Order: sequence, then C-alpha cells, then structure tokens
Amino acid sequence: MGFCPSVDLADQITAKAVFEAAGKGDKTAMQIVEISARNLGKGLAVIIDMLNPQCIVIGSIYSRNEDLFKPVVYSVLEKEAIPSALAVCKIVPAKLGENIGDYAALCVALYDTLF
Repeated sequence: MGFCPSVDLADQITAKAVFEAAGKGDKTAMQIVEISARNLGKGLAVIIDMLNPQCIVIGSIYSRNEDLFKPVVYSVLEKEAIPSALAVCKIVPAKLGENIGDYAALCVALYDTLF
C-alpha cells in the first residue's frame, strides 16, 4: 500500500517515513528522494563554484540517509560543478547527529558574547 495509503493522509507524511519507504524500494518515495538529492546537488554545485570550499559538512536528513542521497548528489555535481573545484571539495555527513542544533545554539551564544 506504500508509505501514504491515501491522498487524505498526505499532510501526515514525515521525512522519516519517506526515507524508510525509499530504503525498502517504494517507487514514489524513491522519486521524492531523487528530486531532493538532485536539488541538493544543484545547490551544492553553486556553493562549490562560488566559494571553492575544501569541505562541506551536511547534517540532518543527509547524514541519516547518505546512502540514498550520495549517488544522486554526486551525479549532479559531476555535471554541474567546476571539475577542479569539485576535485578538492569533500562532502561529508555531520558527526554531531541529533545534537547539532544544540551545538549550533551554543556557538551562536558564544560568538555573541565574544564579539
């Protein structure tokens, strides 16, 4: 029946449910993941082309579902990003897990008190 058995329940879909269904091979969920990953790849290509970073750390959904995102993201990057900039940029999942928001809030507070 899929991760969303009825259009009436569409507003109750969670990202977790979509990624779990995609991991089990649900075609609609896999399409949602692919669209999300392609858009992420396009956005990262712009960042890589403009800023030429050595590393981009991505948390949240990407870090929890890297196996689903990474192949699509990299296929877009290989088409969209400047090859020499992409060659020196690592894209890695955040290691802070679900605590990333806590660390970010502390960093903002610390920065505000120092400056």
